[in-house]
Amino acid sequence: MNSPVQQWPSQVQSSSPELRVSVVVPFYERQDQLDRLLAGLDLQTLPASRFEVVIADDGSSVAPRVGDRDFVTTVVRQRDEGFRLAAARNLGASAAVGDVLVFIDQDCVPARDYLEKVLSVTTSPWDLTVGHRLHADLDGWTGDAVRSWLGGDGEQPEPIDEPEWLLDGYERTADLTRPDDRAYQLVIGAAVSVSRHLHEQLGGFDETFRAYGGEDWDYGHRAHVAGAEMRWLADAVVWHDGPDLPGRGDLTATKNAETVALARRLPDADVRGTHLVWSIPEVVVQVDTGGADDAVVIASVESLLAGTDAHVWLGDGVESPLEDPRVHAGRPGPAVLARARWLVDCAAVLLHGTTLRELTRAAPVGSPHLQICSTRDANRQSRGLEPVRPRSLPAGVRVEHLVETPVLERHWQSRATR
Repeated sequence: MNSPVQQWPSQVQSSSPELRVSVVVPFYERQDQLDRLLAGLDLQTLPASRFEVVIADDGSSVAPRVGDRDFVTTVVRQRDEGFRLAAARNLGASAAVGDVLVFIDQDCVPARDYLEKVLSVTTSPWDLTVGHRLHADLDGWTGDAVRSWLGGDGEQPEPIDEPEWLLDGYERTADLTRPDDRAYQLVIGAAVSVSRHLHEQLGGFDETFRAYGGEDWDYGHRAHVAGAEMRWLADAVVWHDGPDLPGRGDLTATKNAETVALARRLPDADVRGTHLVWSIPEVVVQVDTGGADDAVVIASVESLLAGTDAHVWLGDGVESPLEDPRVHAGRPGPAVLARARWLVDCAAVLLHGTTLRELTRAAPVGSPHLQICSTRDANRQSRGLEPVRPRSLPAGVRVEHLVETPVLERHWQSRATR
């Protein structure tokens, strides 16, 4: 199975007592929220000498004020060109100097031990950690009130019920340590931390997201595909001002806009259905045609694409005989390999008794003329982790190496009468 991305270092960096943390805070207009967040950072149990705070302003009319702090602070700004949360996070990360990037949204307040707990587990180049986002009504709270609350001397805010779907998801994935294909939905941008190395390998957040929502799910999906080590920390708490999105009123337009944006990038039936064609497929198929003629290629590609969210690449120097937009010459590009879930390497074959979609459920599987594994497994194998060991094809499934040129009309007719 070909490695879909560049070879990454196989050696895992060990944690260091001097490992520096960069807290990256995207900001827009709400100085009151920033004051509360900074108050929470004032009380961190991690020494102030171990972390910095970078405020990334998304074009506010007035620059954010950070005041005098024991920790180093930096403010970077971008022009107001609409909602650019993803770009603001990347801007903050590019100005940061830490080995660990801790993204916290401006409408959040970290518990006193948040940075210390995140740092304790974010120790390798492949780590992604999600904090435990709790909810409370913090509107009207001052920085001093937050310090009193977190210090144990003041009034406590009224908690708001946290989303059950998130808790169910973390239980399903063993706190993200056994991520499944929908684990990306559990990556919350308001409280996500990564190694700088992983962030840079991913290319940061996708800056083409220009409306609320989706950029964190896309980031989490790409991290999963890349083979990241993910973990949710139940005891690393960040308090969010206000409820989760479903508790904020009518969300139909917001969710639909997010879903359409994700559907263009993320190969999951949850966001794109099962019967439409998108430029990023769930399954990448690379066919070694072996110089076969057009009829062989057409019959094989038709069989491989049937009933599956897949695209086919025919290799360098092979011109596609088909007009189907899912069939390409050359090799899949990095944008596709960063998001596609499954990799198929095969000769010109016909599938009998199955589709590629069904075969992926049994992957990794292999036969003399076809192999399937997940992109995540291929990436991890390229780092020397967890070698892919294909299983035999499921019972009732046959892969036919198409050697002789079929008469296409008879091929279609004979199949229709079976």
